[in-house]
Amino acid sequence: MTGISLQLFTKWSELQAVKDGTSTIMIARIEKHRFLGDDFQINVPLDVCEVVGKEVRVNISQIKQATSELGEMMGKTFGAELDRVLKEIE
Repeated sequence: MTGISLQLFTKWSELQAVKDGTSTIMIARIEKHRFLGDDFQINVPLDVCEVVGKEVRVNISQIKQATSELGEMMGKTFGAELDRVLKEIE
């Protein structure tokens, strides 16, 4: 991940479609090009976005994959540190 984050705006229907699993792509726009009804501000990593015209398509599957990978890495790191601390206590 680049660490670059975008501030975008989207509609409730886009959020709901992602939440209920009917869509893995969310359409959002930058503030300058937002439509009436784009009431919800979101911040997403640039790495999961594709710019098409004046809209930004956010790939939710990529966010889930990156989050899963990060969680796995953190779990391994915390587990190794916990093992190290417990061995020192013994």
